[in-house]
Amino acid sequence: MIKAVLFDFSSTLIDSPAWMALEIRTLPRDAFELLVADGHIAPLGAEELGQAESIFHQARELANATERETSHADNLSSMVAALGLQDQVSKVLVEQTVATLHRRCLPKVTLVTRAAETLTALQAHDYRISIISNAAYSPFLTWTLERFELLHLFEKIVVSADVGVRKPGLDIFRMTLDQLELEPADVVYVGDDFQKDVAAPKQLGMRAIWFRPDGAALPPDGQAAADATVGELIQIPDRVDRWSNSRS
Repeated sequence: MIKAVLFDFSSTLIDSPAWMALEIRTLPRDAFELLVADGHIAPLGAEELGQAESIFHQARELANATERETSHADNLSSMVAALGLQDQVSKVLVEQTVATLHRRCLPKVTLVTRAAETLTALQAHDYRISIISNAAYSPFLTWTLERFELLHLFEKIVVSADVGVRKPGLDIFRMTLDQLELEPADVVYVGDDFQKDVAAPKQLGMRAIWFRPDGAALPPDGQAAADATVGELIQIPDRVDRWSNSRS
């Protein structure tokens, strides 16, 4: 019997190109531009900015390769230290800068079509709802869900920056199931990325729904198929109900 539905966040429940750009690409330039604009540091030269960007991109590549996460605050602290700016940019200022950049993304976030309706329907059918997300700054998820008045629907929000591991590694799924006191067979996972959101949870014995609103590429040869594929989130409650009622 299905007891819980766990969701990916970006491109599954919300869309925000500005936030994704900050997550994977623009943090160094955006952070140092803000620190300059607020009078904390002098403008960086091209070589200094290039050094900061190299540090950031290496950190993100390492996180992907090792399935071990670092936060944006850690990333920015490493850049500040490499440039010898610790006296001007304290750890508190690092945190404030990262928070400001993420808050700037909030007005540009949109909900995926019928996300709120889908979540409400699942809750009405007594399914427990949580999120497992790769993200380098967890407050952004909370702020976004608060903005759309959806935060109360989620029992737990597990973010890679907080727990130090990321999808498609299995540790983040295992720890979430342990925290929720759920068995894999009791859980459905929903997401748009095949490797992270279908192949990984299926390795642990969860059911997986592949969300493909734009007709994403087919799974690689030899990969286990998703238990269901949907083009709209609103299809999920009925699919989960049928699994739960069939007890198979």
